[in-house]
Amino acid sequence: MSGLRSRKLVSIALILISGVLLFRLSTHLRKPELDIVYAGRASRENALSPSLSNVRSPPSISSVGATRPSSPEEDDDKYILRPLTDFDTHQQNVNAVSMQSSLSEDIPKPTMLLNPNVKYLAFMTYAGLTNQFMAFENAAYIALRLNRTLIIPPITTNSHDKYNTNQRWSEFLDLARFTSLTGVRVLEWHDVRPLTPDQTEIGRRQARIGKKSDSLWDKLADNVTCQVIYGFGDSERLHTTELTFSRQFLLRPQFVRPPPRRPQTQVFDRLKIGAKDNMNMDDVVTFEDLVDRYSGHQDHLLFLSHSFKLKDPLGKRSWEAVGQHLHFMPKVMDYAEKLIRHRAPETRKDGEFIAIHLRRGDIWFKCRSKPEVEMTSCLTPLGYYSEAVEKAFKLLGKRVPVIVTTDSNSEQDHITIARLGWRRLIHELYTTEQELGVFGPALVDAAILANAKVMIGSYTSSMSRIAASRQKSWHQRDVLYPRTTTWTPPA
Repeated sequence: MSGLRSRKLVSIALILISGVLLFRLSTHLRKPELDIVYAGRASRENALSPSLSNVRSPPSISSVGATRPSSPEEDDDKYILRPLTDFDTHQQNVNAVSMQSSLSEDIPKPTMLLNPNVKYLAFMTYAGLTNQFMAFENAAYIALRLNRTLIIPPITTNSHDKYNTNQRWSEFLDLARFTSLTGVRVLEWHDVRPLTPDQTEIGRRQARIGKKSDSLWDKLADNVTCQVIYGFGDSERLHTTELTFSRQFLLRPQFVRPPPRRPQTQVFDRLKIGAKDNMNMDDVVTFEDLVDRYSGHQDHLLFLSHSFKLKDPLGKRSWEAVGQHLHFMPKVMDYAEKLIRHRAPETRKDGEFIAIHLRRGDIWFKCRSKPEVEMTSCLTPLGYYSEAVEKAFKLLGKRVPVIVTTDSNSEQDHITIARLGWRRLIHELYTTEQELGVFGPALVDAAILANAKVMIGSYTSSMSRIAASRQKSWHQRDVLYPRTTTWTPPA
C-alpha cells in the first residue's frame, strides 16, 4: 500500500510541475505575440498615431491568430529571429556556478599583469548599466587629465545578469577607436588580472554568498589600496555592484583617505553643485579637486573607490573630451539595423524612423515618494508621448515608423503601444542575447536611440540623457521629451 501511495504522490507532483511549466511557457509567448498581432494590424490600417481616445479594447488572445513577425529577408530571419523552442537565453552564454562544487586547496593566487613603467588608473564601478557607463566616462576623463592608462571593470552583475557573466565593455564599445580619438589608453580587468576557471568560480561564489567568509577566497584575494572618493569606502557604504566586482576579481580593497586639498583648488558650494555628501567636508567631490590632489601622485596603480557622482561645476567637460568618443562596435550597429529593418520594413527606403525611450521598470522606486500630482514626471502617460510623436512627424514633414524601446512589463502599455501603430522592440523574440550576450538588448536599444532620425526620451532617465548627448554630438540633433504635469517642453 505504501508503494501505491508513493506512486500516486509522484504522479500528482509530475502533473503539477507540468502544469506550471506549460503556464510559464504560454505566458512567455503570449505577450510578445499579442504586440506583434496588433502592431501588424495597426500598420495595415496605416494608423501610425491615432489619438488615445480611439484606442479600442483588444479581443482576447484566443480570438486572434498570433503569429511570428514576418520578415522581408530570409537572411534576417536566420540571424535575428530566435526559435520558439529556445526559452533559456542565458544557457549558451554561461553555466551557473555550483555552490557545492569541489575545488582544490592548492589553487595558485592570481597575478596582476602591470607594466612597471606605466602608471594606471582604476575605479570601482557603480549601480546599473547606464550609471556604469557614466562612471567609465568620468574615470576616462580623470585618466586623460592625469595621463594614466585606464583599467576598466566589466559590466558588473545587476538585475539584467543573474549569472554574473561580467561582459566586457569592448564587446559593445570600440575602445581602439576611442583611444585613437582621445589618446586615453584603455585596458580591461580581464586582461590585467586574468583568472583561471577555478579562480573565476571562487570569485563568483564569493559574490553570491556576500559577507560570509569563504576560506579559499580569503586565501587567494589580494589587498589593493583604494582611495576614498566622494566618501565611498568611508562615510558612504559600498553598494552591491562595487562589492560584486571586487569579490569576483579576488580584490580586497584597503580604503585610505585622499591627500589634503591643494591651496589653489577652487572650492564650490556643495548644495549648488548637487553634491549631497556632507559627512566629511574634505571628501573629493569635484573633478578639479581630484586632479589637483593626485597630480604627481606616485602610486603605480591609483585605484578610486568611486567616479560616477563626481561633479564638474565648469561644464560637461568629460562628455566633450571622452564620452562622445565612445562609439558602438560595428557588430552592435549592424545588429540594430537588422532589427529595425525586420520590425519596420519601410525603413529600407530611407532608413528614417522615430525612436521612443519609454522608461518604466525600476523608475517606480524613484517616483513612489513623490506627491500624486508629480507622479507623471516619472511615469509619463502614453498620451503625452503620442503628442511628442505628432510633433516629430511635423518636424520631419512626413510620417515614419515609430520604434519603442522600453522596460515596461505592463500588458496595458503593450496593447496601447500596438494600437498606436508603434513597433515595440521585443528582444525575447530575437537572438539578441545569443548574438551579443545578456547586456545585448540594453546596448542595442541604446544604439537605436542614438541613431534615430528623431528621438523622444523619458525626462527622468539617465539612459535617455546619454542617448540625447549622443544625438547632439553625433548628429547635431535635439531630442524631444513629452510634457508632464510639472514640466512642458519649449515650443
